Amino acid sequence: MSVHEAAAAQRPADPAVIVNGLRRAYGDRTVIKGLDLRIERGEFVALLGESGCGKTTLLRALAGLDPIQGGRIIAPKRPAVVFQEHRLLPWDSLWRNVALGLDGPDARARAAAALAEVGLGDRLDDWPRNLSGGQA
Repeated sequence: MSVHEAAAAQRPADPAVIVNGLRRAYGDRTVIKGLDLRIERGEFVALLGESGCGKTTLLRALAGLDPIQGGRIIAPKRPAVVFQEHRLLPWDSLWRNVALGLDGPDARARAAAALAEVGLGDRLDDWPRNLSGGQA
């Protein structure tokens, strides 16, 4: 092992998320002001706080779903997002809901793999109404 390889092996991995000085407002109401946050790879983080304090606003900003008025966010380019309430189309099967927006002939197989990953691999052709709240 070369000196450069040894140094690279000892260097910690880049963090998963970095937020510096984040500001997000809705009109005159500032919800997040000057937030700094660093989340390391493999770290689990819980956001706790009263209703309206900015938890969902932060997550939407991290996912690139909402604009910010100040600061900087460094996060994955293609984040995985799970909403608080499911957005399943009741007239489509589970696999079609999961495959929504996927291109290519392998859409069903990719949806099947995703459903298997969350323990619903045997429910591809089932309907959203047949899921529990947690499954949905």
